[in-house]
Amino acid sequence: MRASFFTHRGAIRTENQDALCIAGTVRAGDMARCDVAEAKESPSLFAVVDGMGGYNGGQAAARILARTLAGASGKKLFGGEFNPDRDREILRGLFASAASAIASEARSSPQLAEMGAAVAGILLRDAGAMAFNCGDCRTYRLSLGEMERVTHDHSIVQELCDAGEIDEEGMRAHSMKNIMTSAVTGKEGEVPELFSRAISRVRGDSYFICSDGVWETLAAPQLRDFLNGPFPESADAMKEALWEMGCRDNVSFIWLAPK
Repeated sequence: MRASFFTHRGAIRTENQDALCIAGTVRAGDMARCDVAEAKESPSLFAVVDGMGGYNGGQAAARILARTLAGASGKKLFGGEFNPDRDREILRGLFASAASAIASEARSSPQLAEMGAAVAGILLRDAGAMAFNCGDCRTYRLSLGEMERVTHDHSIVQELCDAGEIDEEGMRAHSMKNIMTSAVTGKEGEVPELFSRAISRVRGDSYFICSDGVWETLAAPQLRDFLNGPFPESADAMKEALWEMGCRDNVSFIWLAPK
């Protein structure tokens, strides 16, 4: 598959605390335009990481987690055969390793005590895929023109949505939309909650991974329309739309489309 990706501080924030894992490579810092890469081996791991914890802390945590995931892409750790149970355990181990590294970094300064990161991504194999997240970053699948969210947020607004008190659109504007119930942190006793979903690979399907800054700015129908546009040109159009709508948070995404 081909990947079009982008990360930027957004229209309001002064610092970009997001990072991307692109099949073994980490991308961080503001990008002027979307870039394109290709998944050349199976399995390939792609993820969007959204840092939290104030100035420097969120950025450091996001890069630690992105580097941890990037180092695992490929057959060396995950192996060549599609085994969802094994992949879940490996992902849990990677989250734990990143949490340990974040804890070590946090001990260097009291200002970093609250550092952590949300993440969403997908592990692509020839015979299947594993979508995963912790926090409020998301992974979507586009199949036959229809968009489906294949991850599940760890957040107060997700719990309200699950309870039927608000709908998906209501999650975007709710006053508690930024309160997460789990993240990858270095706090003692906190275990990152992994959501994972095994997916059958279907010819023609594409996938979209993004930070909350994207899905809070673009309503689901708008996002679906962009993903039904030409690849990769529609990714640049999406980036421009985020700017025109005054994205108030960092915005990061990876769009994976068939060759």
